[in-house]
Amino acid sequence: MTLDNNVRRRFAWPVRAIHWTSAVLVLVAYLTTELAEDAKHGEAVGINWHVAAGLALLVLFVPRLLAKLLPQPGPSMPPAPRWSVLSSRLVMLALLLFVVVQPVLGILMVWAEGEALAIPFTAWSLPPPAWAPGEGAGDALEEAHELIGNAFYAVIGLHALAALWHQFVRRDGMLRRML
Repeated sequence: MTLDNNVRRRFAWPVRAIHWTSAVLVLVAYLTTELAEDAKHGEAVGINWHVAAGLALLVLFVPRLLAKLLPQPGPSMPPAPRWSVLSSRLVMLALLLFVVVQPVLGILMVWAEGEALAIPFTAWSLPPPAWAPGEGAGDALEEAHELIGNAFYAVIGLHALAALWHQFVRRDGMLRRML
């Protein structure tokens, strides 16, 4: 396949933009985990980048779903084995669930501690609603947030390995379509 065909077969630009923006946001969330811990203990100064990245991932969920509805290029390779298609769909579903579940757990964790959620880069905050979990749930939510976060990173690792497998083993141009 020529470069021109690969460029034409790329995923739609909104899909690629959301994908790479999400990758950067996950990296920021990962690298600022300690800052979130400091903020929890009142030691942080300035923007809580961990919260900002998590909220941005959550906000990108709707455009991500809408972008998935855009027409995508047809297959540019022989059909993949059934196990590959199934595992790909499961990983994509897991990634979509993670970008919703992780930020929601973080929000609930803040609210369970009786605190308002400060919206980064604004003067706004969201006070805990009446239905927010009670103070006793904070530790359990924090544990769940950490455990699911680690699972999230493992699934991201599988996603990256699959991209490398497509690039270097199958040589089917899948990675290039996302660039």
